[in-house]
Amino acid sequence: MTKSVIVLSLLAVQISFAQPFYFKNNSLTSVNLSTSYLDLVRTKNSISNTTISFQKTSAQFETFLGDDKLFISFESEKNKVQIDNSISQVQFRSGQSINRLTADNEFTFAPFFAELFLQVNQIRSVSTFNYGGSFGFTNSSHWFENFRIGYYSYSFPWIFGLKYHTSEIDINNLTMLSKVFYQVRFHPLEKTWAAFQFEKYISAKNKNENTVFAVEDVTSGSLAKLTITSASFAIPIEIYFSHGQGESFFDFFYSRNSFSQNSLTDALYNGINVKNSEPINYKWLPSFTVGYHFLKGSMIGNIQSWPFGSFLTSLIANRINYRVAGQAFLFSLEVEKKFTYLAVSVQPKISFFQILPEVTLDNWQPSYLVFGVKNFSRNILPVRKALLGELSLSISSKVKYCTLILQAGQFIPLQIIKKTLPASAVSPEIILTSSQPSKIDGGRWISFSVRTEF
Repeated sequence: MTKSVIVLSLLAVQISFAQPFYFKNNSLTSVNLSTSYLDLVRTKNSISNTTISFQKTSAQFETFLGDDKLFISFESEKNKVQIDNSISQVQFRSGQSINRLTADNEFTFAPFFAELFLQVNQIRSVSTFNYGGSFGFTNSSHWFENFRIGYYSYSFPWIFGLKYHTSEIDINNLTMLSKVFYQVRFHPLEKTWAAFQFEKYISAKNKNENTVFAVEDVTSGSLAKLTITSASFAIPIEIYFSHGQGESFFDFFYSRNSFSQNSLTDALYNGINVKNSEPINYKWLPSFTVGYHFLKGSMIGNIQSWPFGSFLTSLIANRINYRVAGQAFLFSLEVEKKFTYLAVSVQPKISFFQILPEVTLDNWQPSYLVFGVKNFSRNILPVRKALLGELSLSISSKVKYCTLILQAGQFIPLQIIKKTLPASAVSPEIILTSSQPSKIDGGRWISFSVRTEF
């Protein structure tokens, strides 16, 4: 539990670094092949083992005909999440292969433009369809560049397995989620732009693919982003503001009987990033990114046994209630510099992340007939501050009509400062627990891309 913050921070930060390399639109037609692997974390202690990894391979085709664009991609993902706890005899696993075909067509009929989006996903034996589109117009005035509004429908799977003693649960559900967004872009000054985008997410429905186990959820959320870009100074600057919030209420069913009710409330995210591009007049100056992020949320729920055993057994005591609440501050600093010699470019990058987490997990059981409290325990994350570093390197080379890109990175835990819980904060009926990992590894990623243009 001591270094759980490393897992959470790597999950939040690493996914963005492990994405395949995307190129700028500088040709009429291009083909891009890429593959990446993320060894997120592997931990082992006296009571549990955890393994989390992600692998992705993609092929992308993009062509331009005037102002129209056609984008087609095929992606294959393999994800693995497995947690084994020998004390409670609980095994959680969620690993599947996902194949995804995407077609995105943007076309113009001045002064308007439109986009059509279609995506087909194959997850195990389940097929899902995502679709949507947007519509907008440009050049409404000298400072107002464009406006876009769109609607998209997505399908998200609930595919995981849970084993407790000799009982096994396999849940295979699909949740439909709709997104409505609008975006405006301003050009108030000659070398200054501002873009604002608002997204609203609403649950649509669930599709049960399992005749025994099912999930029902109601989810809503919103995300607002403001981007300011200015080239008025000697060093180009970009500023990103992000704000998101949401909530989710989900229940698990066995033979149409609810055995677990959960609610995630007060989910909040605020973030700001300031980035400069490498200036043309100061070639010795590297680019840097400074960021501040804040995350907060709480979840409460229960797991009961009566769908599997007798109703009387559940009334006596066999139910677990839980409550988890937490927040985290993340400060980041990234510095990178690109060096080019002939047809080879090398871009080293060094990053630092400081995390200030606060996470508390409470669990208890009813003493009799679902009334009263017994076996109350509190698990407090014993980390006051964690400092992580990341070393990454990008190497690109152009051979005839192809550009090769190799990227790799490694996260390094630099410092973990633990917190001490004062004795006055512990009452006699509270049991404080924590599990110290005896071994932790991971936090490395690698990506390789090949692009050809014609």
